[in-house]
Amino acid sequence: MAITKSIRHANRYRKIATTLAKHGFGYILQEVGLFHILSLPKRIMSDPNDWNTQSIGVRLRLVVEELGPAFIKLGQLVSTRKDIFPPSIVDELAKLQDHVPPFPYETAKSVIEHDLHEPLGNIYSYFDETPIAAASIGQVHKAVLHDGRDVVVKISRPHIKEIIEQDIDILRDLARLLTQRFQWAQFYQLQDIVEEYASAIRDEFDYFTEARNVEKMARSLQHFESVQVPEVYETWSSRRVLTIEYIDGHKLSELEYSTVEFDKKKLAHHLVDSFLHQVLRTGFFHSDPHPGNLLFKEGNVVVYIDFGQVGRLSKSMRRQFINYVIAMTRRNTRDVAAAIYEMADFPEDMETEIFEEDVEYLLSKYYETPFKEIEIGAAINDVFSTSHRYGISIHKEFTMLAKAIITIESIATELDPDLSIVEIAEPYGKMLVKERLNPRDRIEDVFREGKEQFGYIRELPKEIRSALKKINDDELGVDIRMPRINILMNKLDRIGNRLSFSVILLAFSIVMVGLIVGSTFGDNNSILVQLPVIEISFIVAFFLFVWLLYAIFRSGRF
Repeated sequence: MAITKSIRHANRYRKIATTLAKHGFGYILQEVGLFHILSLPKRIMSDPNDWNTQSIGVRLRLVVEELGPAFIKLGQLVSTRKDIFPPSIVDELAKLQDHVPPFPYETAKSVIEHDLHEPLGNIYSYFDETPIAAASIGQVHKAVLHDGRDVVVKISRPHIKEIIEQDIDILRDLARLLTQRFQWAQFYQLQDIVEEYASAIRDEFDYFTEARNVEKMARSLQHFESVQVPEVYETWSSRRVLTIEYIDGHKLSELEYSTVEFDKKKLAHHLVDSFLHQVLRTGFFHSDPHPGNLLFKEGNVVVYIDFGQVGRLSKSMRRQFINYVIAMTRRNTRDVAAAIYEMADFPEDMETEIFEEDVEYLLSKYYETPFKEIEIGAAINDVFSTSHRYGISIHKEFTMLAKAIITIESIATELDPDLSIVEIAEPYGKMLVKERLNPRDRIEDVFREGKEQFGYIRELPKEIRSALKKINDDELGVDIRMPRINILMNKLDRIGNRLSFSVILLAFSIVMVGLIVGSTFGDNNSILVQLPVIEISFIVAFFLFVWLLYAIFRSGRF
């Protein structure tokens, strides 16, 4: 088991297990055997009366806040998966914020000078020692370059990569253990969630990745005069330091009190139009466009900032998504279901007729509502949630997109309650339909599909020969998976190790008693008395005893 091999993570495992037990999740630790593996005392279990008045969502939030940056980021990711997790958990985890104290200026200065190989004064003519923002991954300082340009400098927390990687290893272990033991862990796809989280957070603490994202987004939106993306100063950036243009703008909450006059309808239109361009034209979009990552400048300019999280859609994915939206506009249940099958992995034994009946029931609530008045993000998420109940796993790119659409929709509605996303999206839809009907694109699709099928056909004889050879050599077997058998074997190992421990302890006691009795009542001229046999025997037996204990405890099955 990975847990027993990761001795270097032992203290962190204990901290996580202790925190879970303190907040009422000790029964889970017992069920998967972590109490035995980590030799945790039963006294760390909390009194049920201390937490039975709190919901699971509240207790999960408390656990995540106590465990720090990696778990806070995971909680924030879970809060966006409304298609999988119940509202009570999603709403509570949505309250998570990176309320962490900033690290000292001297530490920030040391990181900058180490990574950029220059004294800080040679890079910036002014550097504000007090950060303007601090989060779990890093913090942000205002500064001025020697040519007078205002910039912001993002500095990664020292050793944050090592801390995050350690927690990712532990989360993978826990997700696997829980998935093997609990049906609800399989239903909520915990292992997939952890892998999605690992990919996302690694991009966040690598500022080179974010710099590439900023530059790519700037190129994508360069023709939008009313949209701006800050410039990256690569000379003064590294994996742990990111120097980008400072843009003085207003946040959404500040518009009402600003002395600058804004046309909110135009802002809403620019925001939605630019986002649809990202999704439907380039397939590269800002996947976390919450109000904190948007600014609004004089002249009704929308500014995108913080590109740690982005989504990517291939050409085929964009086509699948538009097929899905078109099917929803037509309220065609079969087409909606067919589009879902293209956008997801689904179990072979799924009852498609019952699933389509549920989709039909779900869409019925929109029948009397003009589609332009429907909240697109909510409608997409409703169908995704229904899909999940049938074991259908929507590809993560589409779940990221659904979350982003919901966020953009809520901001646009706050700016302009009468805005219709469908009307803004209509030109993009027509463009994509034309592309789909373009003869050259159709020929390319047929050629691509034919090439793929030819590859399968070419490999078929080889696969048949391989199968026949295995049958002939009696190597063909049946792979039977029994996840819970591991739990039973662990318990049997513990019982066997405890019996071995007891027998060795008894034998050790008998030998020692025999030696003591022999030395006390035996012949004083005996060689046993002349030599330090008792001491030697005690030392040898003691070391054997310690070695056996170490072997048993290291196995994690005592």
